[in-house]
Parts: sequence; C-alpha cells; structure tokens
Amino acid sequence: MSICLAFARDEEIVAESRARDALALLSNDMRDYAISSAYALLIGPARRKSLSAYFTPPSLAAATIEAVRPFFERPGATVLDPACGGGSFLVPTARAMTLYAVDSGTKIERACAGVVKRIKGIEIDGGLASLSATLLGDALKQDFGVAVATDKVVETANALEANVKGRFDLIIGNPPYSKVWARGAAAISAIAGKAGLGGHTNLYALFVLRALGWLKPGGGLGFVLPTSFIAGPYFKGLREEILARANVVRIDMHQQREHLFIDAIQDVCLLVLQRHGAGCAPSDRYELGLIDADGARTALGTATTPPDGDAWLVPVASGPKSEAGHFALTTSKPADVIASYGYRVRVGKVVPKRERKQLFSEPAPNRLPVLWASDVRADGVFKFQGGTRTALSSWYLPPSSGSLGYVSRGRSVIVQRTANRDQKRRLNASAVSEAFASAHAEHGYVAENHVIVIEPTIPEPLVSPDLLAALLNSAIVSERFSAVAGSFSVSAKLLARLALPPARSLPAIGPAFEEDLVACFDGLDGILAAPAVLA
Repeated sequence: MSICLAFARDEEIVAESRARDALALLSNDMRDYAISSAYALLIGPARRKSLSAYFTPPSLAAATIEAVRPFFERPGATVLDPACGGGSFLVPTARAMTLYAVDSGTKIERACAGVVKRIKGIEIDGGLASLSATLLGDALKQDFGVAVATDKVVETANALEANVKGRFDLIIGNPPYSKVWARGAAAISAIAGKAGLGGHTNLYALFVLRALGWLKPGGGLGFVLPTSFIAGPYFKGLREEILARANVVRIDMHQQREHLFIDAIQDVCLLVLQRHGAGCAPSDRYELGLIDADGARTALGTATTPPDGDAWLVPVASGPKSEAGHFALTTSKPADVIASYGYRVRVGKVVPKRERKQLFSEPAPNRLPVLWASDVRADGVFKFQGGTRTALSSWYLPPSSGSLGYVSRGRSVIVQRTANRDQKRRLNASAVSEAFASAHAEHGYVAENHVIVIEPTIPEPLVSPDLLAALLNSAIVSERFSAVAGSFSVSAKLLARLALPPARSLPAIGPAFEEDLVACFDGLDGILAAPAVLA
C-alpha cells in the first residue's frame, strides 16, 4: 500500500524509479489506473478475487460517465460510487463535475471544494479507500491547481450493510460480481426480493437494488455489469425488481472481453437506469449500443422491456428491427419454434462432479455412452469420444433405482451449452450420427450437463436432425440468438423459444443453404416466439 500511495503522492522515495518514469508518460487517468492495478497485483490473486478487485479501464469509465452526464450536470448534483475500488469512476466523475461547475461560472477553488462535498465513495478495503481518496486529491491539484482535503470523501465500509445518509442524483460504478454463497445469504433476502437465488445470488444484483433505493426520484444509475442478467432466465426476478423501481435508459455491450480486467475474462455491459418519480414516468423503451475497446459508442437503435421479467434484448449489430431502428424481442404473429418441428429441448443429466464414481472410460454391461460438449466438433460433425480428457469418462452407470427418463434413443441434435463471443458461432450443434444411434438403439445414451439435447417427440419430425443442426449452426440463427444470449451459457429455455421459419420453407442443405435461409426469416419480426405461441 505504501508503494502505491507514494506513486500517487509524487513522493521522492520513488522519484528515480523506472516505474516512476513510465507513469510520467501516461495520461492522468491511465496513471491512476496503473497505480490501482499495481495495488490489485500486489495483494495477490486470492485477496483480489475475494474483493472482486478488477478495476475498470479508463476508456470504459469515460464511456460510462458520458452516458450518465445528464444526471450530474445539474446544479448541486450529488454522486455516489458504492464500490469505488481504486477510484476508476470517482476521480474522473469528480473532474467532470468540476469542469461543469467552472463552465457554469463557478470559480475554480469553489468548484473543487463543492465537488468534494457532493461526491462520495464507499469501499470495503481500507487500503483502496485511502488510495482512492489520495488519487482524487492529486487529480484536483494537478488538473485545477487546487489543494482540497479529500480524506473524508471515501468511507471504508461494506456498502450492502452501510447506513448511507442522503439521496443521490447519480450512482455510478462497477460493483463486485461474485456470489453471496452461504456467507450472509439469509441477511440479503430482504434486499434481493424476487432477485434472490439464495447463496447463488450475485452481489452485483444486490448493489443494483440498494443503489436504486439511494437515488432521488428521477436520479440515475450507471453500472458496468456482467451481461448475463439481460436475458438469462435465472435473472427474471432481478429484471422484475429493477422495472418496479426504474426505467431502463440504455444498455451498451462492451465488445472487449479479454484483457479488460486483470486475471478475468468477462462479457460486460453498461446499464443506465432512471429511478421512477417526479419527472420520470414509467417507460418501456431503452437505447441499445456497442462500446469498443477505445470507449467509442455505436448506437444500434432501441428495444422494449417486456413485462413479467421476460428477457431483455442484448445489443447486437443485426436483428429484426423497424425502419425507426426499434428491435423487436417477441414476434407479433405466430412463429414456429423447435417444438413445432417435433422436438423437445432439455439439458443433459450427468453432472461429473457429483457422479464421478459412475463414470468410466470403457464400456461394460449396463453402462451407457455419455455425450460431452467436445463431441460437437467445430465443423458441426458429431464425434463420440471427441475429447481426449472427456473420453476417459465416456461411459455412465445409471443408479440402480430411479427413472431413466433422461436416456435418449435414436437420432437427436446436441448443442454445446457454453459459448462466447470469440467463437465463430454462438450456437454449436451436431446431429447424432445414424451409426451411433443404431449401435445404441436398445439401451440409448445420456448427455453431460454442459450439453443441450434436442430429441424427437414424434416418430417422424418435420425437420431431420441434420437439417436442424445446420439451421442452428447458421450465421443468421447465431446472430438472432446472440440478441437474447447475455452470457456465455446457452439457455435451453431461450433456445426453445427462438422464433424459426416454418419447416416447409427451410432450404435443403447445400452450397447455397446459408444464403437461401436468410429469406426464410424475412417474415419474422421478433427474436423469440411470444409465450402464447408455445402453449
């Protein structure tokens, strides 16, 4: 800690160091980011993970500040960062507030003093709290030539337990992403409401809900969050809780997932909310955008938040939208889904961590073959025992008692349950081969938990397994599913709701398949089939 504070305070003790020389070449924000990142590295991976000390790069922080500018460019606006870490938002927000005050006619000395009184940070780690306050004071001195005491700006506390006084015009930040687990799970139930998932409740969900309670009516929230909450079925309750309190103003997807945070790969977005109240009537329309690695934003259009916690649209560059640029989540007309073709969608039953003793590398009486995600090859071909490691656990001995309803027979389509934006396709599917299905026709086969199984419900499905796999692997389906896939996990529920063309309109597999398929989606004005269509 002393090393980082010495850098921040410009002390002579490090004046001749190489690090000092390197810092001098950086912009003020990059310098502060480098110092706070050094602290995160020095505390070690275990402590860093427990604190969720993954600091926001200046470019993303700047994009966030620009998005919430209307909320702090108000006379006397108050701002809170409830998880201020190394000051990634605290310092540049204070700078922007000071510039606004000066541009509005306030003298520099008075502007700096006023901002220090109107901005507040909370940080659970005392070292980071001290560092943030120091960086804030240093920034005001360097940028405006004004020395202001900042030691009271950041409170060392757990924001979820702190007694936060007053209400704010803006709450900004990047809250921790870890789960509550058993630690304090009961205590957070009152905060979580419908968003509660017991020990699996995400801390960032609690920060969002607490922050909305700290806002003035009409106040704004700007948080950098994982994308999973946007459309994931498990976050239905969180979406309901948010809409009960606020309007969604904007969701911007950040296009960089690797090297964004130290030691972490994460899909993130910028969420901007406005609390209901005076001057903010409930509205269901929000803006969509993309933020690149440099912080530049590309506007994509608008979307609508559906009722009852249904999925929100994820910002994607393509998808069905009106001439006015409004993306549609659900179809206005009946649309086919996978079930319409004569299939059902379910998740593989076998969980290796819990059933390790029932997995084997060789066949034997009563053992069933296990299909793993690695059996879906990148080219869409099915290959049993396709992974070197998973081949060692490719046979499963079912329990001696219990239903075997999870066993599949005949040809099906299997889909990898995890994906990310770096892959060529969002969906990766393979049709189980005729040879494999015939070889195991009597006893069947099972799938591991990271596999989605799409199996026939009728003797002669309207679409063959090969054609269904080709459809799911197509570029247009990948693009459309990406609009409702906020996380790396492929939701079986959302996959089952994906609006698809009628079976009779699908082209035959061939060189022109992808091109011919595009026209089949022309009549679908939404990504998901409306819930009533599934009934």
